[in-house]
Amino acid sequence: MKSKILSIISFITIFVPITMLFVWKPTDPNATTIAIGYCIFIAISFLYALFLFCKVHLRDIYIKIGLIVNALYLLGVLGLVVLPRLF
Repeated sequence: MKSKILSIISFITIFVPITMLFVWKPTDPNATTIAIGYCIFIAISFLYALFLFCKVHLRDIYIKIGLIVNALYLLGVLGLVVLPRLF
């Protein structure tokens, strides 16, 4: 039961970054700060799912989906929002 709850928490965290579509506006002066905040949350969610996958050996579908989606989110936010504004 404990492992099921942990894996569902990992799965639920993939829906939080979708709220960035409603909050983030490219013309806002704080847009990069908001994107970095979401990127930090996505990185923590990815590391949590990776921890469950590697150390706790939970290999159900919720963990796998969480890993894949959070990795795509992380690459997308870093590649499209954060890195171009830093250079």
